[in-house]
Amino acid sequence: MKHIGWCLDKIQIVMADIPREVISQQDKDKANKILDEVQEYADTLAKLVLNPRFKEYLNKLERSSIEGIMLQAHEIEELFKDLEHMLHLLDLYIKNLRDIILNHPEQWGGKADQLVLTIHQKFGGERGELRKVFQIAIHAREELEQIVDSEKHLAEFLEIR
Repeated sequence: MKHIGWCLDKIQIVMADIPREVISQQDKDKANKILDEVQEYADTLAKLVLNPRFKEYLNKLERSSIEGIMLQAHEIEELFKDLEHMLHLLDLYIKNLRDIILNHPEQWGGKADQLVLTIHQKFGGERGELRKVFQIAIHAREELEQIVDSEKHLAEFLEIR
């Protein structure tokens, strides 16, 4: 879960540098570069969430003895659905923002901020109890090496302990 939380945090951090408008070519290039980086984090997030063993790990949280971490079965199912939904939203946001950059730059205002707000509302904010869950490392090093393609992300994951 720690690695999933890391991906969500990184997406929000990267999006903080998105240009406020995409009229100039320089702003369009910067926005596309940032969206490329967000896509990399989204790809890593998808590999973690869609990994066949992920649901098994979530179910172990139901029986967890870690203080304040024990989740009810319905909370685990809800978390899994929220993460799957976030993957879908990320895909839609990235495609939509790229289309706006290319075809409708005048519609840019505030669209990029919606992604950060959505992540915060789903996995932070009032649902701050999930922050505790995102502190648990559920993947072993060997498994991360098999799941994660990005050498950069893998190196950062291995530094997180």
